[in-house]
Amino acid sequence: MKRYSFIGSMLLLPLLKVFGKSRSPLSEECKTQADQEGPYYKGGAPLRTIIEREGEQLTIQGVIVKSSDCSTPISGAVIDIWHCDSKGRYDNEGFKCRGVVKSDKNGKYSFTTIFPPSYGSRPRHIHIKVRADGFSELTSQIYFKGDKNLQNDFARNASTSRVISLNKAENILKGQFDIYL
Repeated sequence: MKRYSFIGSMLLLPLLKVFGKSRSPLSEECKTQADQEGPYYKGGAPLRTIIEREGEQLTIQGVIVKSSDCSTPISGAVIDIWHCDSKGRYDNEGFKCRGVVKSDKNGKYSFTTIFPPSYGSRPRHIHIKVRADGFSELTSQIYFKGDKNLQNDFARNASTSRVISLNKAENILKGQFDIYL
């Protein structure tokens, strides 16, 4: 009889694995990975959806959602954006290649800037800092698929969700980057 109980228990293990999960592992699976702030963050950037025009145009859009359920939109989130200019330099005196956008009532956001170049061994990247009431601040970086420098620096540890594909439409590169707080 004990043998049958053991075999019956073993048959239930796959069901326990599927239905017995708690929410916390799921929330960690969809939470956006943090990354280095880097030395060039500067607060006080202006609110604007066009960050930079001098270079190859890039539009990033996405939605900001709660990682606790991976689907509830977060309205009014503030995204601080900064990156180098078309020559690989950061503006530390003004706000060139820096701006702030907010998510709408559906958690959606969008901004247009340039496709930043790589510099040194760093891959192309855009820094973000996301703040929303009731959530911890998130500092991260967006990277781009196909960049040969991804393996040359700490970006090689970036989760695949932070390495985005780009499509070109009407001479503008476009990418989707959803943020989970």
